[in-house]
Amino acid sequence: MRLFICEKPSQAADIAKHVGARQSGNGCRTGDGVTVTWCIGHLLEQSPPEHYNPELKVWSMDHLPVLPATWHMDVKPKTQSQFQVVSKLLKSASEVVIATDADREGEVIAREVMQLCGYRGPVKRLWLGALDDASIRKALAKMLPGEKTRPLYESGLGRARADWLAGMNLTMALTKTFGSGGKGGVVHCGRVQTPVLGLVVRRERAIRNFVPKPYFVLKTIWEISGSPVPMNWQTQADKLDKDGHCVDEAYIRSVAQKINGKMGRLVSVERDDKHELAPLLYSLGSLQKEASARYGMGAKAVLDLAQALYEKHKATTYPRSDCEHLPMSMLAEASQVCEAIKQADPKMTSLVAKADLSKPSRAFNDQKITAHHAIIPTTNTAVRLADMSANERLLYDLIRRRYLAQFLGVYKYQETRIQGSCENELFAATGRVPLVQGWKLAYLDLQEAAAAAKAKSKAKTTDDGEETPKDQALPDVKVGQQMINRKAEVSKTQTQPPKRYTEGTLIAAMESVDKEIDDPRLKKVMQNKEKAGIGTDATRGATLDGLFKRGYFDKAGKFIVPTARGEQLIEVVEQAVPHMADPVLTALWEDHLSKVEDGSLPLATFESQLGTWLKGQIEKIKQLGASNPKPSALQGERSSAVAKNSTQKPMEASKATHACPACGKAMRQRQGASGAFWGCTGYPDCKTTLPDAGGKPGAKTSPAPQVAVKAPVMQSSTTPKCTACGKPTLLRQSARGPFYGCSGYPACKNIMPGKP
Repeated sequence: MRLFICEKPSQAADIAKHVGARQSGNGCRTGDGVTVTWCIGHLLEQSPPEHYNPELKVWSMDHLPVLPATWHMDVKPKTQSQFQVVSKLLKSASEVVIATDADREGEVIAREVMQLCGYRGPVKRLWLGALDDASIRKALAKMLPGEKTRPLYESGLGRARADWLAGMNLTMALTKTFGSGGKGGVVHCGRVQTPVLGLVVRRERAIRNFVPKPYFVLKTIWEISGSPVPMNWQTQADKLDKDGHCVDEAYIRSVAQKINGKMGRLVSVERDDKHELAPLLYSLGSLQKEASARYGMGAKAVLDLAQALYEKHKATTYPRSDCEHLPMSMLAEASQVCEAIKQADPKMTSLVAKADLSKPSRAFNDQKITAHHAIIPTTNTAVRLADMSANERLLYDLIRRRYLAQFLGVYKYQETRIQGSCENELFAATGRVPLVQGWKLAYLDLQEAAAAAKAKSKAKTTDDGEETPKDQALPDVKVGQQMINRKAEVSKTQTQPPKRYTEGTLIAAMESVDKEIDDPRLKKVMQNKEKAGIGTDATRGATLDGLFKRGYFDKAGKFIVPTARGEQLIEVVEQAVPHMADPVLTALWEDHLSKVEDGSLPLATFESQLGTWLKGQIEKIKQLGASNPKPSALQGERSSAVAKNSTQKPMEASKATHACPACGKAMRQRQGASGAFWGCTGYPDCKTTLPDAGGKPGAKTSPAPQVAVKAPVMQSSTTPKCTACGKPTLLRQSARGPFYGCSGYPACKNIMPGKP
């Protein structure tokens, strides 16, 4: 019997009809000599630490780290019955076809079950780019030999084990050392959660340490061809500071005075016809970002709504997708999708009529398909908006508009750029005039509603705090034409601190975490589509939800703020295991796992290196715990509530002012995991810290001996000094070979070529 193992029931149903498995059975579909069964995501999970050491039912530093010699998996209680089905079928299978998602995780889901059940027979791989009929037929005709994709399993297993080793061992160690261990007193540490918390905490520090700088703006309005035209003063470069602001009030007021009411001439008029392509279709991540920006929806809420649209209403396709494209074969279904959109909401009829299905957008691209295609409306004509909740309708509306936009053509406009001169000063303006609305037709009513709401509230920013673009229609003008100044007003303003994250902008930061990495090679690793970012589209919402539930995040309106508990956790981690708060750890692991995937690094070697690293981290945590008190906000229910509800800032600044010895800016007193200390308000440009000495900054002291942080490190008897800061370096090993990393990390992230 040929056995197909799919990742989920819906996937199995799609494949079963193409292999003749039309009879429904218990947890499977059967046919002549063929059976199609399914997992429900992962049927198995890693065994807990106490499986390897029963004494760890009560956590103790004496038994850490836990480094399994032989790994063991447990069947998830919720999927026990389906596991039994798959296990029984594997015993009678003559050949297995792995038909899970075409990625690293899909490979693990199938093979970990095959491994536990002891299957040793022939294996083939059905590599599916999409689940439409044409894509399935094509994949069935070109199945891969099982050994070709086994390295994906090895690397996926490596990542799962690395997450377990780091998460379990460091959570137990940090909890025993700095937490209470009771309810709410667990100090969580993991590869995904901790760097995400670190992003938010570091942003909060930057906001708190921010010192606003005043500058001046000249606002002018000119009469041109009888119309008022706002124009921007083109300040001379030598009159601007490094941030591009004019800080010389006397100078800017003198300019305003000399042009007030004066006549000038247009010296430049340029016109260009331009266009904008339709935005790509939604992945889960882009849908979460859009729903956050437009409606303030949380990431987990968006996933739940999208899941309901998929499962309950059959209105949209599979939601846990990281893809923004469709296979070309799905173009044949476009008319059916459009018909379903009309049937669900007759108000969409006129917009659907404008769609030209013969001219699809760039979203249709076979080369861009991952394990799933983009989220789009289904062909189901029985969808009823009346059966949906208000938020479900909002999300469905976004998805259907984005789909229709793919067939409405490009947006075309004429851009006019003018420049005028008055009293030897230059002024400029840019205007846009729509020529062809194209895909923007799908959003005209939303734009009009947003414009009305903005006018009513006089808002100056969009939902996520970005500056709103100013599109103005300029009059028909030509070079040499007269312009008369009608307004020249100087206003004083100041620089603004970084914006706090919303759930949408934090997901964007998680996706593009390569921007936080300095090493060009590791940055490139994290730009790989499958390996990019912290977490995945399917897990990022749950990660944020967990940080809220565990008391590390709180909400200030639509913005995310860290609680005192969250801040103190990061302060502890930065001292004890700094790599866990830094996204570079994910990049380092992915670098090693890529080598596991291509067969150049044995999985056992990677696990051994990780074990060596963990031993060093556990020892360092012990040393820190022996010399530092337990942070109050990590001590369970009471401290968690205080952290959440207290009006006191976790790192409240002292009002006393003391100059930073490095840059001269003010120092402020902070409260860290080791007690009070003083930090420069110029952070992050200046990272100077000083110990607290009776409420004042003390002298800089030599750091106490510490266990070197390695991730993982190849030992060497002699290493060169860091070329950036002069500190000792450590010889590290990556997928590309050895390199020297500065021991001053993370303050110094310099790397140098290692020994050949």
